[in-house]
Amino acid sequence: MSEKSCTPPSPQQRQFMEIRETTEKAMLETIYKAIDDAAAEMAERVRSAGIDIRPTERDYFTFAAQQVLFVRLCGGDPNTFEGGDPVIGERIVSNGRYIIDHHWKNNGAQPAETSSQ
Repeated sequence: MSEKSCTPPSPQQRQFMEIRETTEKAMLETIYKAIDDAAAEMAERVRSAGIDIRPTERDYFTFAAQQVLFVRLCGGDPNTFEGGDPVIGERIVSNGRYIIDHHWKNNGAQPAETSSQ
């Protein structure tokens, strides 16, 4: 019987991973702030214009960013949706299905309903 084990990362690999994780965290904080700022700007501009329509909420801007990033990951043009690789798209959708099935459904949690804008 053989045991499968991973080789511990070298000091240089650990340092690399720490740098990547720190950079990723900062990037995500920037994205979250940009989404919050967009929603706040939308609300302020609607209010200032005297428009009596509920402003677009944060989830809309989150979805807009997700859509652009999805198309970019697939190698497509987010403005025209042309040039994307459907194989990559299917892998991304499959990853989303995996998250739902293995992290949310098995824990008894249900995905949050999205609000329509």
